Amino acid sequence: MKNQYVGDIGDFGKYSMLRAFIDAGIKVGVNWYLTEDDGSNDGKFTDYLNKGVMRRYCPEVFDALKGIAKNKDKSVFDIEKSGILPGTVFYSEILKPEGTPNDREQERSSWFQESLYELKDAELIFMDPDNGLLESNDATKLGGEKYVLPSEVESYFIEGHNVVYYCHKGRRPYEQWEAHKSLMFKRIKDAKPAILTYHKGSQRSYIFLIHDKDFVKYRKVIDGILGGWYKVFSEEYTSKGNAAGESVGDAFEIEYAGARYTIEKRADGKIQMKSSKEPNTTRIVTVDMFLRDIGF
Repeated sequence: MKNQYVGDIGDFGKYSMLRAFIDAGIKVGVNWYLTEDDGSNDGKFTDYLNKGVMRRYCPEVFDALKGIAKNKDKSVFDIEKSGILPGTVFYSEILKPEGTPNDREQERSSWFQESLYELKDAELIFMDPDNGLLESNDATKLGGEKYVLPSEVESYFIEGHNVVYYCHKGRRPYEQWEAHKSLMFKRIKDAKPAILTYHKGSQRSYIFLIHDKDFVKYRKVIDGILGGWYKVFSEEYTSKGNAAGESVGDAFEIEYAGARYTIEKRADGKIQMKSSKEPNTTRIVTVDMFLRDIGF
């Protein structure tokens, strides 16, 4: 996360998603993975705040960001003070390892250990790096501060927290993205998986690793987001899957409005749907939502 990103259209989806968990009584902790601004145009997509179309999804977050985004010196501390994430605990130390490889490794380790203490009371920890997950634990890698390390995700989970981290597909082809988004599910075999993808601006995915005892509660929140943010948030398939998402019966295909839809019924009664227009995305919808999507 960089201060320059505060208030952009991705920020709106992120805080609104976290707000849904907070409203469900879940104590949230945020590790910003804060890095220095870089002078790029990233984070300047705030025109949505002048149009108001998105406000209906979460008015409290929208109105707060509209005031914050116009500040020249906007920062994550404005978010912390705004009250849009009530009861949340934050870890805001900037991540900037310097020196020799050994120095960088030690600095990052100390930085992360401090975050464990600061976020110890959180049930759900949100990790917010610039780019997502590094596929190795090389803390000495130049530019590594823009990523979470697999060992850091695992440490939070082992400490008893549920975890969600930001990740974007970038330029990965389909096969690489499928492998990457499921990497931590294979590493932490006790974790129940879920992936929410936000489709405004560049594609942003939020990858959840949930303890078994909390899974039903978290699924209710996730299903609420999918229902209330129809076509803005979608759920992606994971290679690990879960019992609720197992297919029942044979898949079938229909064509509608120039697209081919592959349809499967899930064990939980929902519909799993993939469109030829969005081959990388699997939507999980109710029967009513499915009928609405194809125009019935």
